Amino acid sequence: MIGIASAPVAALRRARDRANRAALRRRLEAAAWGKEMEAPVTLDGPFVAGVLEEVTAGMAVDSAALRRLVAVLMNSGAIDGAIERLGSAAVQPRVGAARTIGALRLHDAVSRVAPLLSARERPVSDAAARALGRIGGAQSANALLRAIHHGRVSRRFVAELARSAPDLFVESAFAESFRPGVRSALALAAGLRRRRTASTHLISLVQRGSSRERVIGCRALGWIGASTAIPVITAALNERDWKLRVSAAKALGALGAHSARPQLRYLFADRNPRVREAARLALRRIETHGS
Repeated sequence: MIGIASAPVAALRRARDRANRAALRRRLEAAAWGKEMEAPVTLDGPFVAGVLEEVTAGMAVDSAALRRLVAVLMNSGAIDGAIERLGSAAVQPRVGAARTIGALRLHDAVSRVAPLLSARERPVSDAAARALGRIGGAQSANALLRAIHHGRVSRRFVAELARSAPDLFVESAFAESFRPGVRSALALAAGLRRRRTASTHLISLVQRGSSRERVIGCRALGWIGASTAIPVITAALNERDWKLRVSAAKALGALGAHSARPQLRYLFADRNPRVREAARLALRRIETHGS
C-alpha cells in the first residue's frame, strides 16, 4: 500500500520539476534574446546548471545572446552567488557552481575554478575540468596542464585540455620539460584535436619516449592522419613491447599504410594473440581503404 500511495506523489514531484525547468528555461532564453525576465534567477538549485547548459549549448563564446545573458545574471548578483558557492564545503554546490560558470564561459572566473581541479571529490574535480574545457583559452588550458603535471591525470582532464587548448598550445607545450605523464597527456590531446602540426613532436615521442609515450604517440599519429610517420610507426612493429606493436598496427590501419602490409602479415605469427588480431584488423582496414 505504501508503494502504491507514493507513486502519485513521485509523479507529481516529477511534473513539478519539469514545469520548474521549463519556466527557468523560458526566463533564461528571454534574457538571452533581450526580453525582460519575469523574475530574477538565483542560479542555485538541483537542475539550474543543467538548464543553463542546455540554453547556452548553441551559443558561441562571443555571441550577443550569451553576452546579454551574462550581463543580466551579473547585474542581478546571480553570478557572484555562483562564484561564492565554489568555496562551499559541500560537494553539490561546488559541482553546480562550476557547471554554471562553464556554461556561461566566464573567463574571469577561471582562477576561481582552477583550484577545484585538485579537489578530493571526483565529481567536483570533473565538473571543474568540464567548466575549463567549455570556457577554453590559454588560461584554462594552462590550469589543466598544471593539474596534470601534479599527478591529476585522467581521461576527463585530457579531453578537456584538448577542448580548451587554443591553436599551437599543445605544440608549444611539447617543447617544455615535463614529466612523462604530461607528455603522454599532450600526445593524447594532440590526437584528439587532430593536430597535424604536432606530428614532429609525436614522431619524436615514438622514437625516443617511454613505453607508454610511444604507445600513445603511435595512436595519436594514426588519429591525426600523419602519413609522414608511416616509416617510424612501421619500425615500431619490431619492438619487444607487445602493447607498442598493437598500437603501431592500429595506427597503420588508420593511416591506410599499404607499404606496411608485409610487416603486418609477418605479425600473423606473433606470440601475442592481441598483436595477431590487431595486425589482421589493420590489414583488413588497409585493403578496404585501398578498394
